[in-house]
Amino acid sequence: MASQQHNGSLFTGQEGILPPEGVYRDARGEIINLPPFPTVGVLVINSRRTAVRGNHWHANESHLMYVASGRMLYIEEDENGELFTLEMGAQDAVVSPRGRAHCTVFLEDSVIVVLSDADRTGRRYEDEVVRVPPLNERLDLSRYGLGR
Repeated sequence: MASQQHNGSLFTGQEGILPPEGVYRDARGEIINLPPFPTVGVLVINSRRTAVRGNHWHANESHLMYVASGRMLYIEEDENGELFTLEMGAQDAVVSPRGRAHCTVFLEDSVIVVLSDADRTGRRYEDEVVRVPPLNERLDLSRYGLGR
């Protein structure tokens, strides 16, 4: 499900998905090199099918979200209020740029790894995040077995 690199601008179709830099397999298993991203903090987030996360934007942070397992729908809003979506699966990544409203809707139980370019410890995260009305509620998600 890989395609061209996301440069921080809005995407169309699947072009915002970043493939791994490399996947190396042998009898012991595999090593996956994530796309390069300036990283200050790393989070591992487990989400159940139908969970919604985000519905906010960051004043001082951007982050790369890597799907380790499962599937999710990434939703991003442009400055005119138009929504763009990416359906992502295992080994896909996307950059959520600073100042851009976004959310994720999990289409199955999933594990994602988030690389952040800012310190998210303590109150820092909540102090810089700006909540928005649910982006996912503005879309018809029935084809995923969700919502209307």
